[in-house]
Amino acid sequence: MKRWVAGAVTVLAAVGALAAAGPASASSRAWYQTYKVNRSGTFSDIAAISKTNIWMVGDLGKKNKTTYRPFIWHYGRSGWKTVTIPGAPRFLADQVSASAANNVWVFGRSSSSSASTVVYRYDGSRWHKIPLPAETSLSGAVVLGPKNVWAIGSSGTILTYVFRWNGSRWRGYGLPNSRLVPVSIAASASNNVWIAGEVGSGPVVRAAADRWNGNRWHEADMPRVRTHDPSVAAFSRSNVWIGWDTATGFRATHWDGHHWDTMTTPGDVVANTWNVVPDGKGGYWFGPFAILTGSTWTSEPSLGVSGALGFVVRIPGTESFLLPASVESPGSAIQRPALYRFNL
Repeated sequence: MKRWVAGAVTVLAAVGALAAAGPASASSRAWYQTYKVNRSGTFSDIAAISKTNIWMVGDLGKKNKTTYRPFIWHYGRSGWKTVTIPGAPRFLADQVSASAANNVWVFGRSSSSSASTVVYRYDGSRWHKIPLPAETSLSGAVVLGPKNVWAIGSSGTILTYVFRWNGSRWRGYGLPNSRLVPVSIAASASNNVWIAGEVGSGPVVRAAADRWNGNRWHEADMPRVRTHDPSVAAFSRSNVWIGWDTATGFRATHWDGHHWDTMTTPGDVVANTWNVVPDGKGGYWFGPFAILTGSTWTSEPSLGVSGALGFVVRIPGTESFLLPASVESPGSAIQRPALYRFNL
C-alpha cells in the first residue's frame, strides 16, 4: 500500500518528446530519468496494468503552491496522452489504482474547505463519478474489481474507518480490534485484504493488523511492536509484509502463512519499508535504493537530485520499474514532475 501524497503537478510540455521517452525505453541497470516536465508540480502515483497500459496522476502547481488542478496521463500503444475527466471540479489527485483496463480509479481531495475525497472510475470508454458519504476523507484504497473496492479513512456520517464499494454504494465495516486505527491497506485477492494500523495513544502505540478472509475480518496475531504508521503489502495469503520505522532504523516483519519473521534493515542501506515490491526474480525492492534477495541486501545508487520521491511500481510481466518524483533543478527551489525507470 502506498502512502497517499499531496502534490501539485504539471502540464504536458513537448508531448512528442515525452512519448518517445516512454516506459518501453531500454537503459543500463540503474535508475534513469525518462523525462521531466518544465512546470511546477508533482507526480503522485502510478498504476501499471501492463507494459502498454500505464496510468499516472499528479497536479498542476504554481511556484510550489497547490492549485487543485488534476493532471492525468495514460500510456498506451501510441505513447503518453493527457486525459481529462469531463465535468470534474478542481481537486488534488492523490492516487490511481486499477484492476483492469476497464476499471481504473482516480482518488483525490476536494478543493472545498471540508477537504473531502472525490473518486472517479474509468470503465474503458467513459468516466463515472463515484459518490461518497458526506464529509468522507479516504487515506488509502485498494481496487480489486468494479464492484469490489476497499478503502480506509473517516466520515462525518458513517462511524467507521473501513469502507467497501459493492458496485452501487459504500458500506462501513467494524474491525475485530475496535481500538485499531487503520493506517495502510493492501490486498492480493478478495479473500486476502489486510489493514495495518495503530493501537494505543501517546508514546505507547503499537502496530496491529486485521485481515479479511472473504467473509469477515480477523485480528492478525502479529508481533507486538511499538511504532507509529505501520504499512502493509500483501502479495498472497502466505506473503505479507508489514513495515515501520523506529528511532534507530527501519524494520519489517514477513508473514509466510505460518509465522512472522522480523528483520531490521542494515544501517548502511537506504531501505523504505513502506514501499515493498517484488522484483520478479525472487527478491524485493524496499524503496528505490534497496533490494533484498534472501538475506542479502543490495544498495542501488541514489538519483543525485533534490526533491520528493514517490513509490516504486513494477510493470507487470517485466523486470522494469517506474518511480514518480518531483525534482528541483540546480539553483531553483521549484519542484518539477519527473519519471524514472529501472531495468533489472
